[in-house]
Amino acid sequence: MAKKSKMTEHEKHIQKRRVGSLLQLIKYILRYKLMIACVIISVLAANVLALIIPELTGVMVDSLNISTGTIDFNQLLINGLYIIAVTIAVWILSVIQNMLMLKTAQNVVLDLRHDVFAKLMKLPVSYFDNNTKGNIISIISVDIDNISDTVSSDAITLITGFVTVVGSLFMMLAISPVMALIFVVTVPAMFISARIISKKSRKLFRVKKNCFGELCGYAEEMITAQKTVKVYGIEKFNEDRFFEISSRLKTSGAKAEFVSSTMMPILNGINNLNFTLICAIGAFLVLSGRLSIGNISSFVLYSKKFAHPIVDTANIINMLQSSLAACDRVFSILNADAEPDVLIPETSSASKDSVNSLDRAKGKVEFEHVNFSYIEDKPVLKDVSFTINPGETVAIVGATGSGKTTIVSLLLRFYDINSGKIKIDGIDIGTLPLADLRKQYAMVLQDSWLFEGTVMENITYAAPKERSDPDTVRRLCKQIEVDDFIESLSNGYDTVLHSDSGGLSQGQKQLINIARTFLCDPPIFILDEATSSVDTQTEAKIKLVTDNVTRGKTSIIIAHRLSTIINADKIMVMRHGEIIEVGSHSQLIEKGGLYKTLYESQFAELD
Repeated sequence: MAKKSKMTEHEKHIQKRRVGSLLQLIKYILRYKLMIACVIISVLAANVLALIIPELTGVMVDSLNISTGTIDFNQLLINGLYIIAVTIAVWILSVIQNMLMLKTAQNVVLDLRHDVFAKLMKLPVSYFDNNTKGNIISIISVDIDNISDTVSSDAITLITGFVTVVGSLFMMLAISPVMALIFVVTVPAMFISARIISKKSRKLFRVKKNCFGELCGYAEEMITAQKTVKVYGIEKFNEDRFFEISSRLKTSGAKAEFVSSTMMPILNGINNLNFTLICAIGAFLVLSGRLSIGNISSFVLYSKKFAHPIVDTANIINMLQSSLAACDRVFSILNADAEPDVLIPETSSASKDSVNSLDRAKGKVEFEHVNFSYIEDKPVLKDVSFTINPGETVAIVGATGSGKTTIVSLLLRFYDINSGKIKIDGIDIGTLPLADLRKQYAMVLQDSWLFEGTVMENITYAAPKERSDPDTVRRLCKQIEVDDFIESLSNGYDTVLHSDSGGLSQGQKQLINIARTFLCDPPIFILDEATSSVDTQTEAKIKLVTDNVTRGKTSIIIAHRLSTIINADKIMVMRHGEIIEVGSHSQLIEKGGLYKTLYESQFAELD
């Protein structure tokens, strides 16, 4: 019983969240009020005109006088022309409303895609740690397309259906209230059937959507990691894993489609029961002289107009389950918490005055009793304190998992500290807008990403305007000694790089990336394992370039190869989230602690 209650609460939460997402979507649609108003007017006009056709049809049937065996051709012709005119008018209005709704849908999709992508650019790194790239891409493409289909077609069908049902019911009551009572039984039967089926299919469509996101994420991961897959020869394993996920998608999709496909036959069966009862009762009323055959003809047409939107609406509601799931996934991104631009303490005295600004830092970095954990009760940094003076080169060393890269992530505010303070030039970084903070840094990672485009475009990707013209770029690249390498490429600076620069070695990619950071001209450089994946000769070249780039700047170097940081002004040794040794290379060797052990073990490996 407890489990059932929990599931019920979970379903209520999902339903509430989806209603919220739907309301947010409506706000996007209402940005185009004028077009929506024109659509509603055209829908109302088209449906009111369409309701005239069954009445005119009944009059045409009654133009046949059964008792005399004569036909009123004049009445038949006039009403026939009226029907043709009304049909043409309804067609024109339908074309107008479809065009306007399609345009509205495309505008809404454009807004959604732009806002989703803009939001992704503002989300914290932790969001991407917890969501696969393939899943995010499927939301941007597939889910937003599903929303487009709903806005462009399903919305019109729902509006049209409502107007048609109300208008048809009114006309049927005017013809025969007795026969209209038939729908007191059949319409609730339709709604109950539709509700039961849609509730079951909703759960199945949710499972299908999750499987689809998992499939996209796995495919993206395996395509990205092709070299690793081939090196270890695990193609068959990955193929089996993909087949397993794909099979679950097939099973969940087949179940969802099967359950949803039962709706139309059931509703059509109930609808056919309508016609049977109408014909039986109508025949009795005609024989008793209370209705004409034309009235029965009109009533049958109105009953079809009345029942058809109900069937369509039930079918759309079924399809809407997939669209609502898509809508929920899209707005899960839009509703995610963005990176806070500044961290202002929640006190009564906190105000805009608490926000600082920083144009260009001198380069002093301070950690004061910083504690941090990715997961609660599992600390990564424990009471870390240190100072880096402007222009200093400081290296951070230690075993994997000791907290080295975490320090860099906190400096850039990819994550926010649990306690303590981090300062630049004496200013708490939590009080600095992210744009002011991050322009103080340039960072070279172990795996540097290059974008599809020319070498020149990659180098100037984030460069200020005054350092991005071709002549300046070439001059600065010569200054740090990467110009010769770039000119040796097939088209020099105009060489086009495809698929993350597939034709370049890791060392060549690093040189381009270092040139990019140099053109940004920040006061603080961060090198995170920048030479760990290259050979010693390339490492020497990269070190020469980085020495040129970082000259006179504050530099923070994270390195496993201790030979690359011997000349650092200060070396900090970390273990289990704590700084246990600080000093120059010679001081730490003389001290005989962990640094000496690490240094000697590396040279022993080389021997």
